[in-house]
Amino acid sequence: MQRRSIWAVGAMLLIVLAGTTPTAALEGSAADPAGIEETTRDLCTFERALGSEERTAAATYIAGAMEELGLSVGTGRFAYINCYFDPPLALSSNIIGVREGATDRVVVVSAHYDTAGPETPGADDNAAGVATMLEVARVLGDTPLNRTVYFVAFGGEETGLDGSTRWLADNPDLRDRIEVAVNLDCVASGDRLLVSVLPQHRWVLEALPPSACIGEEPELPFDIARDDGHAFRAAGIPVLRVYEQDSRSVVHTPDDRPERLNYTLAAECARIVTGAIVGIDAADEGPEIAIRVENGTVVLTPPGNAPVETIVDGINLGALPPGSVTLPEGQHVVQAVAYGPGGAKTVATATGEGAEIAPPAVSGGGITIPWGPEPDDDLRGDFTVVTVPLSYRLDRPEEVARVDGYLDGIRIRDLEDGWPVLPGWGPHSFTIAAYGTDGAVLGVDRADFSLRNARTVDLDGGLLQIDETGGIACSASARNYTRNYSPGEVYGITVGCDYRDTGDAFLQTVEFRMNGPGDRNLDRRFFDVPLLNDTRREEIGLWLEPDGPGLYRWSISCSAGDGEAAGTGALVLR
Repeated sequence: MQRRSIWAVGAMLLIVLAGTTPTAALEGSAADPAGIEETTRDLCTFERALGSEERTAAATYIAGAMEELGLSVGTGRFAYINCYFDPPLALSSNIIGVREGATDRVVVVSAHYDTAGPETPGADDNAAGVATMLEVARVLGDTPLNRTVYFVAFGGEETGLDGSTRWLADNPDLRDRIEVAVNLDCVASGDRLLVSVLPQHRWVLEALPPSACIGEEPELPFDIARDDGHAFRAAGIPVLRVYEQDSRSVVHTPDDRPERLNYTLAAECARIVTGAIVGIDAADEGPEIAIRVENGTVVLTPPGNAPVETIVDGINLGALPPGSVTLPEGQHVVQAVAYGPGGAKTVATATGEGAEIAPPAVSGGGITIPWGPEPDDDLRGDFTVVTVPLSYRLDRPEEVARVDGYLDGIRIRDLEDGWPVLPGWGPHSFTIAAYGTDGAVLGVDRADFSLRNARTVDLDGGLLQIDETGGIACSASARNYTRNYSPGEVYGITVGCDYRDTGDAFLQTVEFRMNGPGDRNLDRRFFDVPLLNDTRREEIGLWLEPDGPGLYRWSISCSAGDGEAAGTGALVLR
């Protein structure tokens, strides 16, 4: 489990399991601690770190376990680059087991199976998570379900959430069908489990087994672990994260061993997740909801006047009360998302004109944004997160009657401190204004920030081979890709060079050239001393940061003596 500090997603909801065992999620079915332990110990016999040859064996083991459970099993291979690891270019796989339901609506249960390094067995992080996921599939058995359940063991989590991000990007047809993603990461240490969801997705908690004791953390944490739910949150998919905190001192160390785990806790985790799946599956149709834009204000009519998740031009403002959102000038597309019991979802869409509104000028007092730059600094916050808390601090709270926030000009009336929003990739502005009882402005602050998609899509660009054995032979092969364009993505294109120097010919050039929007060239020459055998294998690469959809080509070529070869690859972004 990655331990990078990121900005908080807002209030986290907790389920505490201490001492008592919840009622089984399914009558007559119970999770088996011994089975979870056996699978955990089996996985810990494989070295599962980046570059390990045993990772393939671990993936094969997981696929075999899924097949024994009657799942339809597939794999998704991917390459990834990271200059901090050896080797810098490696292959991994996601293992996907599908349990077909009566409809095409989907629930995802996931856990990563890789480890942070060869020195750690990765028992709690995260062999037990994979074992618990498989136990959920076993407990569900042949129970008829409306939802199709995807059980996914992700690779590449420890190197940057590569497996989960790649899987979701490679399956765009699933995005609108996934109702919730449940991620298990470190679930078998200590005697309690925690779950977290974004406030707008609290409905997920209603599907949990009633024996769980639900509480809410009193403070808004600003440091939480990144996990494989990251890509799902970025796509607006509800994520239920299940974890514990007792393993913090041993994860990523040789002490993360199977004998120190609490498999009864892992079994309780399996029961909770199974119960959540059954609870969500009971949902039928989402609630009726109407939306319109009137004089620039978003007017909603949800059942019971309940808060509705409001999305303006792709900016997810969270679950806000009706009438609290006013749009700036211009044409806008607004979506309202409402969830019924168990997560049945309804989406309503409207277009309309905004109003002539503008945030007050920054006054430099009365209210401040705690994570923003100093007023005199010409800085922009640069975050690699999905969710941003619209936080503020009041100097004289007793004088304030109302606080309004302006995100990219969109006004949110009566904004709560720390309210989490999903702005989307790119630059944004946040202004906060405090008003007195007479409507006078008491203070204003502003922070400009940018959300940067730190994810890199690693592509195998091809292979150059030069062989001077018994003559001179050159070959070049490049690959072609078609993908959906995602703003902020960076592509790492790597070409392998296999140079077998056994003669006295001079290696002339190895070239990598990029053609397309944002042209960049990279030429690479290997130094070769005739009569010396300096056979080698190296890699040349290029970073591509596309500005939008288009055709991006690269050509690779090599020559030695009288031999030469060339190849052309392409990336089509739709």
